[in-house]
Amino acid sequence: MADMMLRPDLKTAGGEVCDIMYNGEFVGTLTLVYRESDRLKGSIHLERQSMRKVDKNRVYAFTQSYIQDVLAALNIKACEVGVSYSDYDYVIATDDATLSTMVEEDSRSNNYYLDDDDADYEWVNDDASRFDDIDAASGPESLDMIEQRRQQLGYDLVNVGEYRNHVEYHVYDKESELVAEVITHIYGSDVVGEVIWQFDPFDEEMDSVTELVVADFDEDETDTFIFNMMYDGEIIDTVELTHIDLLDLVTDMKAESLRPPEREDYSIILARDDGDTLTYEIYQQSYGGLPIGTATVDISSRQLTGFIDFREPGDSDDRELIAALLLEELDKEKDYETFNVSMLYRNKLIDEIWFETDQIH
Repeated sequence: MADMMLRPDLKTAGGEVCDIMYNGEFVGTLTLVYRESDRLKGSIHLERQSMRKVDKNRVYAFTQSYIQDVLAALNIKACEVGVSYSDYDYVIATDDATLSTMVEEDSRSNNYYLDDDDADYEWVNDDASRFDDIDAASGPESLDMIEQRRQQLGYDLVNVGEYRNHVEYHVYDKESELVAEVITHIYGSDVVGEVIWQFDPFDEEMDSVTELVVADFDEDETDTFIFNMMYDGEIIDTVELTHIDLLDLVTDMKAESLRPPEREDYSIILARDDGDTLTYEIYQQSYGGLPIGTATVDISSRQLTGFIDFREPGDSDDRELIAALLLEELDKEKDYETFNVSMLYRNKLIDEIWFETDQIH
């Protein structure tokens, strides 16, 4: 079994910074700032080059368990901790701290360097490449892992600029990393655009971004879309859609949105039992290895109450199915008369469901 621990680096009455150690190796940093009986904010950053993706979820589970212990110990009501799994862009550090970092990292990498020897603060850059820059010579297994990861990513389209005859977008993945920039020009009923990729995309990724952009335009006012897919300054593909293609695409998208959620796609796992309070992690198979939400239920009486804090809110049908599956798990733990569950997304109430057992006479 893997050896995981948190090595305190800085600790005060209102916060702490810990090195995350995995099998004796530094793999990331946990930073928490808190106010007792009130609020906690922080971040978990794992170094992509320091660990395999298969180990990442184990470390996430370990650090999440630690954070839950802190919340319980300090009676904290609100918590928000950001999680990232990537390379460091740079580190701002004093001379002594930089020297310490160089010694610790020297055994693993030669990609660190220092600029401006006379400066009080120096930049430490890590030139490790993104997962998509791995050379094909690294083996087919690595490339399979890359493709599997990309297929699990869901893209978000963000409008960053809208002008008289053109619109600009940014496309982000689930980890909020920029994957592409889109620049569209509108000529009457025709839209011509460029999709500038941060990596060499697969066909599925180009199709996904195309659908997102098309869905942002009025289908009744647009006859043709032409997108040039760009990577490293070159056109790698061109996508053309006529009005008939658009109708088929919109029909497919509507059919997908109307498809009911499947029970097999969700798993409700008991993560913590504190006697009168149960904590469940909610997983969605199509989302990947990280939970899409956490449910906390008070079972101290036959009138159960609880809330679900969603990381991916889905729609009302998804939430209703999740609540029903959670109820099935609660049936295994306690007899109840009613169950009221509030559903939150980014600390805001988005739904509320109430269940009542049938009375048998």
